[in-house]
Amino acid sequence: MKNPLSTITNQQGFILPYVLFFIALSLIIVTSTVHLYQNEIHITENQTEQIKIETLFQMARTQAKESIRTASETNDTMSYTFPYGDVLVEYGKLNDHEYRLLFTIETDSGAKHVVNDQIFYQSE
Repeated sequence: MKNPLSTITNQQGFILPYVLFFIALSLIIVTSTVHLYQNEIHITENQTEQIKIETLFQMARTQAKESIRTASETNDTMSYTFPYGDVLVEYGKLNDHEYRLLFTIETDSGAKHVVNDQIFYQSE
């Protein structure tokens, strides 16, 4: 009885589809990994900017609370310069114990953010 595979004697092109499939799969994996890495870099930069903005807000809010407590004006604008950027604080007195603050924050890399806040003071 004759072996059915014995008629195929020339097998030089038999491996080519496997090699092409492996190369295509490798290219897809490398391309998607590079794309994911670029996205991670972008996300990290955005998180760093967000941390800078939050830090600037907290530092400016602390200084504004001290300045407002000693200030005689009911509405005013204050400007603060920090290592990570600049903050412009506009405040207005709502009643005897309450102030409304508007923080305009700009980081050293140019990102801008605006925050509304309210401060309550207890009577002494």
